[in-house]
Amino acid sequence: MRRLLIINADDFGLTRGINLAVSECADAGLLRSASLMANGDAFDDAVAIVKEREEFGTGIHFVLTGLKPLLPIEKLSGLIGPEGFLPSGPGELLKKIAGQKTLRDAIRRELFAQAERVFDSGITPTHFDSHKHVHIIPTVLDIIIEIAERFSVKWMRAPFEAKGAWRFLSDLQMGQRAKFVKQFAVAHTSILARPIFRSRIRKAGIQTPAGLYGISPTGFINEKIIRRICRTLKPGLSELMTHPGIVDADLVRRKSRLLSSRAREKELLVSEKVKKLFEEYEITVLHFGEMNQ
Repeated sequence: MRRLLIINADDFGLTRGINLAVSECADAGLLRSASLMANGDAFDDAVAIVKEREEFGTGIHFVLTGLKPLLPIEKLSGLIGPEGFLPSGPGELLKKIAGQKTLRDAIRRELFAQAERVFDSGITPTHFDSHKHVHIIPTVLDIIIEIAERFSVKWMRAPFEAKGAWRFLSDLQMGQRAKFVKQFAVAHTSILARPIFRSRIRKAGIQTPAGLYGISPTGFINEKIIRRICRTLKPGLSELMTHPGIVDADLVRRKSRLLSSRAREKELLVSEKVKKLFEEYEITVLHFGEMNQ
């Protein structure tokens, strides 16, 4: 069995700097897939980039945290904070869901609006995933499955880290290791949700890659980590989550924790040396849409 890898860029459409980085990485040939934020400020710019690149696969990066919603606030009672933003993170979202039985309707309206905006733009999404992996929450997962069934989308990210991520620790600088350990702990706590997730997507007939890389080393991906992934990648389909970007005033203004790391990942994804690693290890890089061909 061949070793297949989808290298996916998250946060596409958030800023023009991120879009420019995605387009440069795509043109370099290694990046074949990205997940688009329907409520990102640079959505229209991202759509134009996709339409210029027929070989590029684009999915939906559903957003329920951190940004302003697509729908008017009055249609999302209970979901939006006093400043007009979605919950700050998955923890706050989960608390709101647990405390308000009627919140599901608001979430459903917002997620359907995001999906419809992408489809109305002329893009046919190859896959679904979510910002901060909130589709690990059963209420959110069920709605995204409903959207997948409505629009015949067959692929979804399974937000559970591939085995062996702990070994990335030795590939990092000393100053990065404490944060990596924290991210590793959070990532592996989420594994408790895996049985329910797998059961529901299997029942819906939705497929996922066998392994996901890039959760614990988010913000720290380097050439050593990519080489380790290439060396240890198992046969079948896996996914590498990345966040390439160009740091501009718009991104800084958003107070994203991922700044300089986005620029580093962009340089990795346009590197001929890195591209040759995948050739050396005979790994086929593709996008989700090519799995249906």
